[in-house]
Amino acid sequence: MTVAGRLYALLVGIDAYPPPIPALSGCVNDVTGFAEVLRERVGADALDLVVLADGEATRSAVTTHLSDHLGRATAQDVAVFYFSGHGSQQATPEELWSIEPDRRNETLVCVDSRSPDSWDLADKELAGLLHGISASGCHTLVVLDCCHSGDGTRNADEVVRLAPPDPRSRPAATFVALDGPTTAVRGTGRWTPAGHHVLLAACRSSEKAKEVTAGGRRHGALSAALDAALLGFDGRPTYRDVLRIVTADVTSRVTDQHPQIETTDATELDRPFLGGAIPATPRPLTLSRLPDGWSIDSGAVHGVPEPRGDDTTELAVYPLTGETSGSPLATASVTRVLPDRSLVRLTPELDESFIYRAVVTSIPLDPLLVGVVGDAVGTAALRRAADHADETLVDLVDVGRDGTVSGGTTVADLLVEATSEGFVITRPGVTRPLVPVVGGEGREERTVLALERVARWLRLSALTNATTALAADAVRVEVDAGTGAVGAGGTLTIAYAGSDGPRFTVRLTNTTATPLWAALLDLTETYGIFTDAFPAGSVALGPGESTSVDLVGQVSDALWEAGTASLRDQLMVVTSTLEFDPRSLEQEELDVSAVPAAGTTRGADVAPSPRSNLERALGGTRTRRLGRSPEAAGVADWRTDSVFVVTVRPR
Repeated sequence: MTVAGRLYALLVGIDAYPPPIPALSGCVNDVTGFAEVLRERVGADALDLVVLADGEATRSAVTTHLSDHLGRATAQDVAVFYFSGHGSQQATPEELWSIEPDRRNETLVCVDSRSPDSWDLADKELAGLLHGISASGCHTLVVLDCCHSGDGTRNADEVVRLAPPDPRSRPAATFVALDGPTTAVRGTGRWTPAGHHVLLAACRSSEKAKEVTAGGRRHGALSAALDAALLGFDGRPTYRDVLRIVTADVTSRVTDQHPQIETTDATELDRPFLGGAIPATPRPLTLSRLPDGWSIDSGAVHGVPEPRGDDTTELAVYPLTGETSGSPLATASVTRVLPDRSLVRLTPELDESFIYRAVVTSIPLDPLLVGVVGDAVGTAALRRAADHADETLVDLVDVGRDGTVSGGTTVADLLVEATSEGFVITRPGVTRPLVPVVGGEGREERTVLALERVARWLRLSALTNATTALAADAVRVEVDAGTGAVGAGGTLTIAYAGSDGPRFTVRLTNTTATPLWAALLDLTETYGIFTDAFPAGSVALGPGESTSVDLVGQVSDALWEAGTASLRDQLMVVTSTLEFDPRSLEQEELDVSAVPAAGTTRGADVAPSPRSNLERALGGTRTRRLGRSPEAAGVADWRTDSVFVVTVRPR
C-alpha cells in the first residue's frame, strides 16, 4: 500500500514536570528524535508535524491538537499520536464504572495535569478522541513510551516514569470525547478504542518502561529502538517486522521490558508500518539474537531451503546500517528452518545487543533424483557408469513404475528405462521421451552425461534468491516483437514468416537509484544454455539506464523436419549489485548421438573460482564441488527473473 495523502503527526514529550510530579529525562529527546526519523523516511513534503515539548504540552494543547490537527486526516492519510512522559492512574467516577471494571482509569500526565482546574488525559478520553480521528478512514497509530502500571518506572536507574495517582475526585463532566465507543483489552491494563488503529506500547502492563543512552543522549528504550529500526530498515516494514526488531533491541539493552503492539483487528499487524507512508524500498535480511538463539527473519514461507546434510544456506553478516561490499563481521550457517525465520550458527560470535544485516552467500541444491527401471543388465551397466558421475548433480535411486522412490513417498525428478535399444529418459507420468533414445556404443556414459546436462539446466532454470532485497522490477525486463512488450513472468509467442526466423528485442532498464549489473541467459528447450547476449557476460546499468538486445527465434531445420513445430526458450535475467560473469554456465544443446572420446572428462564441472556469492550460486547449479566461499569473495545481492518466448514454425 502506498499512501497518496499526508502524514499528520502529534508528538508530545515532557521532561520538565512541575513539583510534586518527578521530572524525567529523555522524553523530549524521544519526540525530537522521532520527528527527525519522520522527516528522513517520510519526507517533509508529505509530513504535517506538530511537536509539543515540556511547557507546551498542556492538557488543552494536547486535546486541541488531537482534534484539530490529527482530525484533518482523511481516508488517504495517516495520523500518528506519540506520547513520551508520565503515565498514571486515577479513580473512575461512579457514572463510568460500567465501562471500567477495576474502577481505575489509566492516564497520560500532561504538564499541567495536576494544577487546579486541569486533569490527566484519561484512557477513555484518548479513546474517544482517536475514534473521532479514525472515523475518517485514515490509518491511525498511537505510540506510548510510558508506564501504565502501579510499579512501573521509565529509567534503568529507577527514575519513576509513573506519576503518583491523582488523589482528587474527578467529576464525570470533566471528561471529553466520551461519545465514541471504547473497548477494554483484558490483561493489558490499557484501553484501546474500538475504532481502527494500532497501539505500540513500551512494555507490558506489569513491566517497567526504561531509559537507555543512545547516541550519547538519554531516550526511552522503546523510542531508541524504534528510531533505529526505522532508520536501519531499507524496506517497507510491517508492524510485525517493527515489533520483532524493536523487541530484540529493547530486550538486549534492558531486562523485563517487552514492547507490545495491540489492535482490535489482527490483520493490521501485516500492514506496512505507518500505513505505507514509508517509501517502498527493498527489505534487508536481518540477524538478531532471540531466546532460542541467533536467527534470520526469513524462513520456510520465504523460501529458505532446509539444510541438506552438511550443505546449507550460508550468509555473510554486516552492520545493520553499513555497506555489504567489504569483509563481513561474521559468517552464519542455517541449522534449522522455521516457518517465519531460520536459526543459524555464527562464526565468530557477535555482540548480542545489536541487530545485523545478513546476505546469502550460498544456497543448498539437491541432486536430481533419477529413478532407474527396466532391463536388469542395462540398469546395472548404467549404475556402473554413474559411479563416475557428479553425485552433487544426479543420484540414481530405485523406484516403482510410478516414479515413487522405494521406501518413501518422494517422486523421482527423472526416470531412465533400460531397453534393448538403449536408454529412454522421461519424466514420471509423461510417456514422451525427454531426450531421444540413447543407443549404440557408449550408451551408458552418454546417458549419464545427458542426465548431468539436464540436471544443470533444470537447476539453473529454477534458481532464485529467496532472501533478496532487490525489488522485483529493479531491472525491468521487456520483450517485444512489435505487438506489445511482455514483462517478467510473461510469455511472448512469435512465428516464422516463410523461412525467416522471427525477430524480437529484449530491453533491460535499471529502475533503481544505484548501479546494477545484469546478464541475459537463454535456456533452450533442448537443454542448451547460452550467455553471449553481452560480450562480457553481464552488462553494467547505471541508475535509469537501459540496454537492448536483438534476437531471433529459431526452430532448426532438423527439428522441424522431425516434426517439431514450436520451441520454448526461457530468457533468464540475472540482476546483481556487483559485477559477475555467467559465461562458465554455457553448454551446447543436448546431443546424445555423439560417442564420447575415450577418457572423457567432465571439464565443464570445473568452474573458475567464484568472485562473489552470486557466481558461487550460479556455479552451484553445475556442481556443488566448490567448497566454502573464499573470504575475499564479494557479497552481492541478486535476483533472477524470467520471460518465456515460444517460437512457432508452421508446418
